[in-house]
Amino acid sequence: MEGDATVTHSRGPERLDLRTTTMSSAAPSPFEFAGTVYSHGWAVLHPNRWDGGRRALIRTERFGAGRVVHLEVTGTGRADRQRVRIDVRHEGELGPSERKAVTRSIRRMLRLDEDLRPFHAQCRKAGGRWEAASHGLGRLLCSPSVFEDAVKTICTTNVQWGGTRAMVRGLTRNLGEPGPLSGDNSEGFPNSFPTPEAVAAADGRTLEGARLGYRGPYVRELAERVTAGDLDLEELRTRDASTEEIRRELLAIKGVGPYAAATLLMLLGRYDHLAVDSVFRTFVSGRYFEGRVPADGDAREIYADWGRWKYLGYWFDLWQGLDEEL
Repeated sequence: MEGDATVTHSRGPERLDLRTTTMSSAAPSPFEFAGTVYSHGWAVLHPNRWDGGRRALIRTERFGAGRVVHLEVTGTGRADRQRVRIDVRHEGELGPSERKAVTRSIRRMLRLDEDLRPFHAQCRKAGGRWEAASHGLGRLLCSPSVFEDAVKTICTTNVQWGGTRAMVRGLTRNLGEPGPLSGDNSEGFPNSFPTPEAVAAADGRTLEGARLGYRGPYVRELAERVTAGDLDLEELRTRDASTEEIRRELLAIKGVGPYAAATLLMLLGRYDHLAVDSVFRTFVSGRYFEGRVPADGDAREIYADWGRWKYLGYWFDLWQGLDEEL
């Protein structure tokens, strides 16, 4: 999974003794890096940043107790022979276990270990606007932890995209940990995403500063449950259970309704539920019902033939018509 690591040394702001460790990891064939990262809004939610000029995903990540590094991730090579390059900027030594942790996090974010060959085959069969997805797309960016994905998903409910970005930015700024290049001497690096422990321990004023609104108590309770060991979100990624069983557990989390549950199922690699929200309804109404708003059941039926790939079938149907900044 991990290629050879090389380390260089440099002097950073305030004479920090920074080092850069460069690693690479194999990608499946085909794989399109920029299309994977930028085909989903997570690319621009802190602590992620998309550098369109360099086609690079920038992220600040916390490993262990107080160890915060900055990551720059790029794709190299052709779609049928691509590797992912990871440049890690850090202080001190980056040990073998930390290098492995970095690689695991990036592989998880880019969904590199998911087998999407059946989805690509279905895209080729569908043809038309889905054909492009068969050339290395389909892996929608997620977070290293299910907790981060859950919090971000809650922050997408009943709000415009700008509000979601502001809430996540506030959480990261108020409760995340800074890396060596965060803060006043920043090169565009935010703090890391806050841990469940940090959110659970935050006083009301600090959490209110993120302006989560009614979502604040939901996010706090989620963090408290994870911290107390009452809820193991990471176990949902690997459990041998039906999608319906996982969906029921997600719906039992306060702040997670049918739309949020379907989004989280997608982020867990389960694509057989559709996230029915205003965007979905508006899109299906315009494309398939001549502007008439259909019943949700009729709208869902449009993607019934996609089976366990319903979410991705819808997403790439929608994505072809989007022409805007995330």
